[in-house]
Amino acid sequence: MLFRRTDSLRRQIARRVPYANRVKNPPKILFVNPAGNTYGSERSMLALLAKAKGIKAEAVCPAHSLLSTILIGQGIRTYGLEFNKHTFFKRPDWHLRFFLRFRRILAESRPDVVVVNLDGNTPLVTFAAIRAGIPIVRFSRLEFTPPHRWIDRYCWLNVAAVVCPSELVRQQVIKWVPIYFRERVHRWYDPLAISAVSETETRKLKSELGLNFARVIGFVGRLHFRKGIETAFRALAEIRKQVPGVRLLIVGSHDGSPAGIEYARKLEALTRELGVQDAVQFLGFRDDVSAVMSVCDVCVLPSESESFGMVLTEAWAMGVPTVASDVGGCREITLASGGGRLSPVGNSDVLAHEVLGILLNREQARQMGTSGRTWVRENCDPVRYADRFQDLMEQLRLIR
Repeated sequence: MLFRRTDSLRRQIARRVPYANRVKNPPKILFVNPAGNTYGSERSMLALLAKAKGIKAEAVCPAHSLLSTILIGQGIRTYGLEFNKHTFFKRPDWHLRFFLRFRRILAESRPDVVVVNLDGNTPLVTFAAIRAGIPIVRFSRLEFTPPHRWIDRYCWLNVAAVVCPSELVRQQVIKWVPIYFRERVHRWYDPLAISAVSETETRKLKSELGLNFARVIGFVGRLHFRKGIETAFRALAEIRKQVPGVRLLIVGSHDGSPAGIEYARKLEALTRELGVQDAVQFLGFRDDVSAVMSVCDVCVLPSESESFGMVLTEAWAMGVPTVASDVGGCREITLASGGGRLSPVGNSDVLAHEVLGILLNREQARQMGTSGRTWVRENCDPVRYADRFQDLMEQLRLIR
């Protein structure tokens, strides 16, 4: 196996390098991100890059995407690459071209470390980096399930470090990996770059959306069946009985696939079936999440599974309480922060009850929002996150 040196050895090596030398010659990192939109994983990466001054960053992502536009605007060189277009058995030629293209990118970029921010054609990326002798850091963005295929096991066990967004995921990974590997598994809560939103901006957005006199529930995320959006619609039907003017904002889009388009259509049909179509606003993808949160009274995240739940921290940063599914990272950070309540997966009655408890008790809602905001400041600070990340990158560069 590659990179079997322990983290303690890496720290010993790093201490021998004068700080001045690190500043003059920062490690070069190539971030690999298959998604083009800026959802939780991408926003976390952007928050890191905004504060990481001790590295030189480049990125691989879909060309002409929102993410590539933002990165280029930040002065970060990007390489356009299309991910996840065909299965191997249908189009092995496409996978071969992908592999060769990524190898050319590595040869041109010559990074010290490759960071896989989100999975996408991960075996090809892994093989190319290993062949070039470049250490790999892999973010475990989803709840970890032990891989069954040999190729997936190989990819996990041949990275230099794994970064998990919650203690739950870290323990899931540690339970599976060999003992020697455990020092490579880190738990860092995702960083959050908080954007200030003025009262004028909030009032303007409320006016644009017709929300001046409404109580507002927000959902931010991909339109995907695992996000449990149907549960939120059914809960809304119950909530309206006690809060007639309530509105639900759905902020996010589907992935553009035929299945994604069909799912979005089913969601719209469900609002008509439940008679809540006049209370639901599909806003599509937006990059002003903080502004959207500022008009909400409560944020819901009724997902089937979440490794962290970044949207919860984005709500808390704006002082907005939350109701999330009692699963994974949602449970961990909600209990730790006191910023919201939990509801069983798929139970619209309990979700409605918990949301009503917040909408009808403004003082308790305020306390939850304040508690959540304090926790975010203490645990999701992008500067401290960048410091940890930069230290890890320096260590890995020194053992190449």
